[in-house]
Amino acid sequence: MAEQLAVSAPQYQPNAASDGRKIQIRRLLDGVMFGLSSGGAFGVIALLIALTTVLVVGSFPAIKAFGWGFLTSTNWDPVQREFGALPFIYGTFVSSLLALLFAVPLSVGAALFLVRIAKPWLAGPVSFLIELLAAIPSIVFGFWGRAALIPILQSYVYPFLKSTLGNVPGIGFLFAGSPQAQNMLTAGIVLAIMITPIVTAVVRDVLLTVPRDIEEGAYALGATWWQACKAMLNYGKIGIFGAVILGFARAIGETMAVTMVIGNNNDLNFSLLAPASTMSSLLANEFQNADNPLYLHSLIYLALVLLAMTLILNGIARLLVNRVKNEGNMRKRRASAESITPAALTAEAAASSVCSAHALRTIAISQINRFVRYVNVVFKALCVSSATLAIAFLALIFGYVLFKGFTSLSWEFFMQNPGAPGSPIGMKNCIIGTIMLVGMASCFGVPLGMLCGIYLSEYAKKTWYNDLVRLTVDVLAGTPSIIVGVLAYELVIAKSGDFPSLGLGNSGIGGAMALAFLMVPIISRTTEEMLRLVPDSYREASLAVGGAKYQTILKVVLPAAKSGIVTGIMLSVARVAGETAPLIFTAVGSDQDVYDPFKPFPALTLKIFQYSQSSEDKWLEQAWAGMLVLIFMITMLSMALRYVTRVKKSAKA
Repeated sequence: MAEQLAVSAPQYQPNAASDGRKIQIRRLLDGVMFGLSSGGAFGVIALLIALTTVLVVGSFPAIKAFGWGFLTSTNWDPVQREFGALPFIYGTFVSSLLALLFAVPLSVGAALFLVRIAKPWLAGPVSFLIELLAAIPSIVFGFWGRAALIPILQSYVYPFLKSTLGNVPGIGFLFAGSPQAQNMLTAGIVLAIMITPIVTAVVRDVLLTVPRDIEEGAYALGATWWQACKAMLNYGKIGIFGAVILGFARAIGETMAVTMVIGNNNDLNFSLLAPASTMSSLLANEFQNADNPLYLHSLIYLALVLLAMTLILNGIARLLVNRVKNEGNMRKRRASAESITPAALTAEAAASSVCSAHALRTIAISQINRFVRYVNVVFKALCVSSATLAIAFLALIFGYVLFKGFTSLSWEFFMQNPGAPGSPIGMKNCIIGTIMLVGMASCFGVPLGMLCGIYLSEYAKKTWYNDLVRLTVDVLAGTPSIIVGVLAYELVIAKSGDFPSLGLGNSGIGGAMALAFLMVPIISRTTEEMLRLVPDSYREASLAVGGAKYQTILKVVLPAAKSGIVTGIMLSVARVAGETAPLIFTAVGSDQDVYDPFKPFPALTLKIFQYSQSSEDKWLEQAWAGMLVLIFMITMLSMALRYVTRVKKSAKA
């Protein structure tokens, strides 16, 4: 029996050749994964290099012809081939500064409401509604501003400003002349509505990083709610200043909304009630009509100036905001890591008593100062009003578009193509074209953005190169879409020029490339952040059981972060679905069913813009219907994004 049970167990016979091949394959695939992700990171830098190079090369003849005088000359005459950018630089800066003047107080008040007043069950929906305002395409802002806002301003606001402030010495020149329907002030107001959700979101994030003891210390000294808020704002002032600069850069680069409400006058006029023009609006109006080389080079020179301004402003803004967030996170980590000892408590108490004695001389205590309490009530009411006003803008725009567009929706709208005025017309080809353009853009932009995000999360070390990649991603996210259109035109569309081009002519592939450029930084940043949220224990466990680096990334890390990555992809899709400016130079548009991406391609935003410039009532009605469909599509994407984010947070909890 013993002999029967003595059965030898099967033994593993090592095969050196087979194991060697497996190791080589693993190393090869690891190298491929590293190479692809590194290529994605380099591709992001290459996009910025290509953008800068194309603009520098394309503008060099104009730089050689006009030099720095281009920036100070006020004459823009294509017939005489005399070009000066000062009226457009002035229009860009003044309209953007007006936007900041209106938007910053509103944004800070709304952020304080979300962080310091609203309950958690209320802060979420209010925050979503304010963020939804940022998802509205700029062409909708422009059309709404021209159709709904301008009549109110021209009937009530502009006459009042001219009769009151127009007679004040020193500032009266800003309100001189007969008020025009489309002018600088209108552009500033529309831009203010557009940048409010952006500034609000960044200020809210900055306030959330302020340590709790700042607020509690203010209350301990007898401060009111508003005085405690002032202490928080003072602590995060650098980040808030960064948010302001970020909003300023966004306003400077805006194209379609400004083009539709500013009046597009190329003369320099200091009155806010007179028509003007900006750098981006001039590019949108005249780039396709440039009929001589110097004219085109001058427009590219203007685009180079616009790019330099936005890159500098976005870079400064990102650095300031990241600095405040990093300081807040480091302070929180130090506070949680330090052990509390009697000696530390004694030192803290002594420091607090000194600080309190100093602060009591400067803070008016609410219990003994009635005026301070009144001020507190007023500012709390202003914060509530700011959040309410931001939501009111959203309701006004949505409500007006719904009212004007719903009556024009019909079965023919979705089943027929555009036609002549008065005949049954629709936008079937434009809706399909938009979906196809976004799909093609996703094929280019999603892989590149994800690879860059994977590199920054899984491979990047603390080096200057990796910091440069991150800064490039942040800066590209703020690049004006009109400049991306110029890049796509020069690299893909132009059949002759100063830079090597594919020479495809106006085509859908050119529009898709431009939209992909806009998608890459959003997806890259989101992918990096989501992958960083995956616990390191997941990676360690995978490697411990023999998994290779590429297997760990593809089968463990990416699946764990897939909901957040999908969120970033949907966010980028919602962004590019409403873009118009880059498609003006590339896809151009068509009234026919087009499925060949190498031909001029239809898009919903292009047809809306075309109809909005018409005086035909039927076409204007179709434009409203198109905007309603566009807003519905983007709203559905935003709601899906919100749902995915909520599910992700619930799973973590």
